[in-house]
Amino acid sequence: MYKLPKIITNLILSTLLLLSIGVYSQEEKLYRARVLLDSKIPANIELARLCVDSLVLDSVTKDDFISWTLRSFIYFDIYKRTEKNKLNSDLRDTIISSILKSNKLNPDETYAGNNKKLLQNIGAGYFNLAKKMLEDSVNEEKSLIAFNRFKEIYKILEPDINFKQKDIEYNLSIGSVFSDIFIKDNNNTKAQNTAKVALLKVIELDPINESANINLGLMYYNQAVNLSKELDYGADFTQIDFIQENMIKLAKQSEQFIFKVYSKNNKNVRSVEALFYLYRMLLDEPKSDEFKKIAIELGVKFGDESPAKDEKINEEKK
Repeated sequence: MYKLPKIITNLILSTLLLLSIGVYSQEEKLYRARVLLDSKIPANIELARLCVDSLVLDSVTKDDFISWTLRSFIYFDIYKRTEKNKLNSDLRDTIISSILKSNKLNPDETYAGNNKKLLQNIGAGYFNLAKKMLEDSVNEEKSLIAFNRFKEIYKILEPDINFKQKDIEYNLSIGSVFSDIFIKDNNNTKAQNTAKVALLKVIELDPINESANINLGLMYYNQAVNLSKELDYGADFTQIDFIQENMIKLAKQSEQFIFKVYSKNNKNVRSVEALFYLYRMLLDEPKSDEFKKIAIELGVKFGDESPAKDEKINEEKK
């Protein structure tokens, strides 16, 4: 936890000479709230909350930035133990509003720094929550709410902030989660479309992003494989032509993304192995053999491969 400046006893004693008994009572309450917070005992921190809540309502201390910053730290201690993983949290909202109030009261450099660090912590918490909601519960709608709140917090801190890297990281998470779902269930078109949109956003921001290009390429490849599974032996030529045409289109779409990764790094095992299977699907034997050889040199082991459906299509057509 970030350290607040100590409100020492000497400060309180010195105020006795200058302040009325009523004012001193509030200073004493401020000191007590700080001591209770430092104890790190949950029951004491609940008492600290009562103290500081009365301070921010008092006519004497409601315009004191120290009271509002202390309030944000007390609420943060409770929040991180009880509501950190909640999308909607009254405690979190109180922390944010307390920091903003403190900032309006022209805090000194130390308190302003602590306010900033605590707000950064809250913002980072929203970002982590956005990813967690994707990976643990696959809840894209709530995840996006958390991600947008992360941005709102950081815009307070830095109005001109560039979110490019965070947009890439977040959309890669969406693409990874939903492409995995699609690979396991090729009939899940919603997962497929969600993954595609997210990965294309990444490529728009970073055209040579390795993960986005590989995952998008593999999705198109798996679509083509899924088409081949729909074809039964004995299918008529019209059906064969239609499926083969669409498989080739999907394979070509896949190739442009995966080859981009290979061009950047010809030691990338995933791209080399994927290109072997792609060119085999496209019935390009020289390229298929070339990438199989490269894959083996890179340590890829191929077992006994049964004839692929794309090869079967070619035989049917003959």
